[in-house]
Amino acid sequence: MGNSSWLDKVISVVIALILWVYVVNVINPPSSTTVTGVPVQLLNQEVLAASSLAIAGTDSYAVDVVVEGARSDIIALQADQVTAVADLFGMSKGQNYLVVSVSVPEKITVTEVRSGRIPMLIDELVSAQKPVDVMILDEIDGYEAGSISSEPKEISVMGAKSIVDQVQAVQVRISQKTLAEAPSVFQLSAVAVDGEGETVHNVRMSHAYVELTAALYQTKTVPLEVPLEGTPAQGMEITRKDIPEEITIKGSLQALQSVAAVVAEPLDIQGLSDDVSLPLVPVLPEGIEVASESLELQARFTLSAVAEARFTYGPEDVWVYNVPEGYQAEVIAEEITVIARGEAAVVNVLQSTDLQPAIDGALLEPGTQDAALTPRYTQQLVKVSISPAAARVRLRLAENQTE
Repeated sequence: MGNSSWLDKVISVVIALILWVYVVNVINPPSSTTVTGVPVQLLNQEVLAASSLAIAGTDSYAVDVVVEGARSDIIALQADQVTAVADLFGMSKGQNYLVVSVSVPEKITVTEVRSGRIPMLIDELVSAQKPVDVMILDEIDGYEAGSISSEPKEISVMGAKSIVDQVQAVQVRISQKTLAEAPSVFQLSAVAVDGEGETVHNVRMSHAYVELTAALYQTKTVPLEVPLEGTPAQGMEITRKDIPEEITIKGSLQALQSVAAVVAEPLDIQGLSDDVSLPLVPVLPEGIEVASESLELQARFTLSAVAEARFTYGPEDVWVYNVPEGYQAEVIAEEITVIARGEAAVVNVLQSTDLQPAIDGALLEPGTQDAALTPRYTQQLVKVSISPAAARVRLRLAENQTE
């Protein structure tokens, strides 16, 4: 009984295998599969260029293709036997749709293309010159790249206008660690970037590489002197000056040792009437450059309209204070003029009593002498001048006093 059961099982397996071989090799049932990521070949791209048009985006497209056929044919199907094409002929500026056609071997049928219509934006084909920008990586404290020059200095970028307009510069990148004190030449790959430094794809460039010359310089901070020439416009006065007092420079160690300070080109402030910021132009010795932190230094000037008030006083108007006890002071002077200059809002409300000339009696000695004149009250935002600056004063005992 046990042997018979075992034999029945063996016979069942053999029969099943025979049936499976029959079905696969004789009947060969239909089957289907999906071929993913089939690249789409774009035809007539030269027609677009001849019409001054370009694809505004990627020109790499792929589709998924569902095919059907006999099982044996499906199993034998290779991915490269499935091809997809789309014709760009007749497309115009604006939104278009690619109609994808798929080819497969005989006995294979295409049942679905995902997606058979691909949206494509066509834009004007333009070309623009973009500057070469050098990005220094792995910066070292106290050092900077110097003597930087590139060839070419500009590169032509071509493509769809909407994409070319995004390109701010063509960037090359180099590690500061690869530089030496003596200038060296490097050949670097060029990449189109936007204003954020991100790569802009789908453009063509006239140069794929840039020849860069650069050296590794030390930095040094030294005093900066900025001469001024001229005067503001009539009725205007500089009330605040913000002028950098230091500048950071870079160069070889030998070149830096000889630089103790830097003088800028004189700033012309002649006729200034409004607040202004003026760029500073340092005069640098040979082999010395401005370090990055001191690029675009500026001097800022704040101006205000100036008014003038003039008051005239006689000797009896001079206030002598702190006169020693038992003495009296007599001012011997003719006309005294006090002039106040400053912001109109302040000067225009001044009274003669505010600028009354005064003499400190504590500084006097018995007898006749010259004493300095000062305004009775301190005036903020106002410049006061007194003419004459001193007056003759006689300090003597009061009439009711005896020696």
